[in-house]
This record gives sequence, C-alpha cells and structure tokens, in this order.
Amino acid sequence: MKMTTTVRSLLVLVLLMAVGCGGWSRRPSRSGLLIEPADAARLGYVINWSTNLNVPKRHELTSVTLLGDVLFTVESPGNLVSAISVRDGKVMWRRVIGQPTEHVYTPVRDEERVYFNNDTTIFTVGIANGDMIATADLDQVVETGPALIGRYAIFGGVEGTAFAHDLDAGYAKWSYQMTSGIVVSPAESQQNVFVADSRGIYAALRAEDGELIFRGRTFGPVTAQPKSSRSGIYVPSQDQSLYALNRVTGRDLWVYRTASPLNQAPATHGQAVYLPLSGSGLVALNAADGKPRWTSELQAQAVHASDSQVLLLYPGGLRWVDDKTGRVVEDAQTMPLQAVEPLQDGGLLIVSPGGRVHRLNVKR
Repeated sequence: MKMTTTVRSLLVLVLLMAVGCGGWSRRPSRSGLLIEPADAARLGYVINWSTNLNVPKRHELTSVTLLGDVLFTVESPGNLVSAISVRDGKVMWRRVIGQPTEHVYTPVRDEERVYFNNDTTIFTVGIANGDMIATADLDQVVETGPALIGRYAIFGGVEGTAFAHDLDAGYAKWSYQMTSGIVVSPAESQQNVFVADSRGIYAALRAEDGELIFRGRTFGPVTAQPKSSRSGIYVPSQDQSLYALNRVTGRDLWVYRTASPLNQAPATHGQAVYLPLSGSGLVALNAADGKPRWTSELQAQAVHASDSQVLLLYPGGLRWVDDKTGRVVEDAQTMPLQAVEPLQDGGLLIVSPGGRVHRLNVKR
C-alpha cells in the first residue's frame, strides 16, 4: 500500500507539471535563434532569415565583413572564406584562400571583385561565384588588410612602409616610409589615406601618388584602428589618449585623456564618438569638442544608430540607449555575438562565433 501511494503521488506530480495545474507551468524552450523573436521585436526588429556556417569546434571566425550586399567571413584554421547574400541568406560560395597555414585578413571589394590578402600575397576573387581571378605578390610583408581607394589597395608594412598596390598592374606604384612597423590598416579620408605606426607617428598621404599631406605624432604605439569620418580623424593611442584631427590640416581638434591605454577602435555615429575603455566601460564624446556626454561601466561597442538613439553590443545582449544621456531605452538578451553589421535600410546582420548569421529587418 505504501508503494502504491508513492507511485500515485509521483504520477500526480508529473500530470501537474505537464498540464500546468496547481500553479505549475512549463518553462518555454528557447527557439535556438541568436535572439528570441520577442526580444528582437522589443528592439524594433523582426527576424528575416537565418543561416548557419557550422564552424567546427576549435575553429573561429577571424574576419566578419559586410561589403555591399555580401557578407564575407574568414574561418581559421584553414582560411575557409564564405560569401553570404544579404538578400536571402544563401551561401553563394565557399573556398579556401591561399595556404591553410597562412593568415587571411579583412577583405575589400569593388563592384565585381573582392580582394583578400595574407602576409605576402593579394588574391582577386570574383564575387558572383568565388572564382580565383588573379594573385600577386606584395612588395612588403603586411599584417593587416588594405584601404581600397580607386584602383589602389593601400597597405602598411611590418617594416614601416606604406605602399599602394596597383590592382591592375599587379605591383606597387608608390611607397612612403614611416618610422616603425604598421599594425593597423590604413584608413581612407577624403580620397587620401591615413597611416599610423607602432611608434605613434601618423601621416596623411595623397592616394594617387603618396605625396605627404600632413604628419604628426602621439606619444605611444597606435595598435587600434583609427577612424575617419566627416567630423575628423580619430586616433586611439597606447599613450592613454584619443586624438581628434582635422582631416585637411592634421591639426589637433581636441585630445581626450583616459586612465588606461586604448586598445579598441572608436566608432562615430551622428555628432558623437563612442570610445571603448579597456576594463572600464564606454564613453560617449561630443565630436565637436571632445567633451563627455555620458559614460557607462558596460563593456560595450556602439554598432548602429537611429534617430536619437545608439545601439550597443555588449557580452550577452543588445541595448538601445539615448545618444545624449546614455539612458537605457530598451535592452534584450542574445546568444553570444561576434559581430553586428548595420544594413543601409536600418536592419542588422548579427553573427555568432560559431557561424550563425541572422538578418534582422526593421519592424514596420
């Protein structure tokens, strides 16, 4: 009789859990998406499509780059490149670039071709089908991708030489010697190119012939990507300062001092500059004068802006905040994300370290 009562109690408990009686309720299972549809809706989006590259364990995406209507990813080890259509999420092609043991950097593109490079070689690949069109040796060893200006892919070499590789001729047309190795990609600025080296020296060069426009310095290595926008050129330095430069003259517009070396690139949206601070959060600065608008202890990056709000990516979620005050407008949890790429129509591509890609459209 004792056994019968125990079994009966267990059965009742199971039934209560199954049907939700007596205050019990089943916890809904997650959809398996990078962001739940309800969370996406709170942020103002709907999920349009989902694609999975199925990146194996112990592999990683070393590059996620949106170029026009195609998202390009580079998987390491192996240098497997995938091209994904932004329109429908279909994988257009996948191919290995170069030798599997080499490192392939962030690509650039023109209308019909995409250009990848490793330390010593540049590869020209057809966007439509992934055909290898051409390969060419680089004049210097590099550790980054280039800036593409006209028909020149402009690189910074590890021995401190900036040079313009002519994509049609297959060799360098000009070079300019900096003071030490260049470990960040050159940045385009009004059809000129801005280069900074690991001693903190920077220079703006005319893209067509390498003629010096202006030159200056910070007081520490530049190891995070400078950012050029309409309001200026922003140079993060290991000397614990962000330098805002006039794009034409190179004159300091302002300098913002921090408590630690700057290891991450700033972002610009509207009239603000968003600077990640190593270990201490994020600061929003007025682009005109460098004065802080607000600070946050959240380890975040500003990835998109809309009207008077900016979208922050932080470990575990996405958050809309007021761009003037930093006040939280809406917040949503996500699966771990490696990249968020804004689209021209206001939508987003979100990418996980494991190769899951979702397109989020603006909710109408």
